Amino acid sequence: MAKTFSYRRREVVQGNPAARGFKARWPALFHVDEINAEFQRITMLPLESTFMSQLDNLSPQLTSVFQKKRGVSGQKLAKHLKILQEATSDVNHERAAVLKALCVYLGEDDGHLIREYMDIEADDIQRDMQKTTMSIYVINKEGGENGHYDDIGIFVDGVIILDNIGGAVQACAVILGVIYALNLAYPKELRYYSFKFIQKVLLRMDGERLSPRVLGQQNKISVGL
Repeated sequence: MAKTFSYRRREVVQGNPAARGFKARWPALFHVDEINAEFQRITMLPLESTFMSQLDNLSPQLTSVFQKKRGVSGQKLAKHLKILQEATSDVNHERAAVLKALCVYLGEDDGHLIREYMDIEADDIQRDMQKTTMSIYVINKEGGENGHYDDIGIFVDGVIILDNIGGAVQACAVILGVIYALNLAYPKELRYYSFKFIQKVLLRMDGERLSPRVLGQQNKISVGL
């Protein structure tokens, strides 16, 4: 894949191919390891390790900021804060709570980042795939406890790009790789704040050009408010 990188980038940037056709042309790219490698080829930055380490480093400050939110947003944050306050041993469960809370705090719907279904809701999944530009899907086992999944994946323009991803938080990192690999715009539901925050604050990419709201949140986090 490294040898064909320049051809692929030219095809993506100049041709703007549809996700379905691009996956058919470059099937070997659509695996988690290869998406990570493609992201690093494009940005020179290791995707998952940077994402996870920065998320863990900022989680205490983010949690403190979330706790101070009042009003309707504060009420919506409560369920995510409860998970963080329980101090469970499941670090990925806590990471997911931070990412979902971040969406809420920034005024966006966390359901647009991670869409959760039961394994009997196949029709709902198909409908959402057709009307949603891009998202992570999590199919929970019926009757299973939290954290037990049948499948986790990413769909783009009605096509499942990746499936059998190890966890929802890993998928949140990998979807950034998909966006860069396919030269996609951020999904409109999360483009203003959530993905911008992840890109510019978590991954420290193009951080000198922050929107006023993202800059405000970065300042709050930096002083531990």
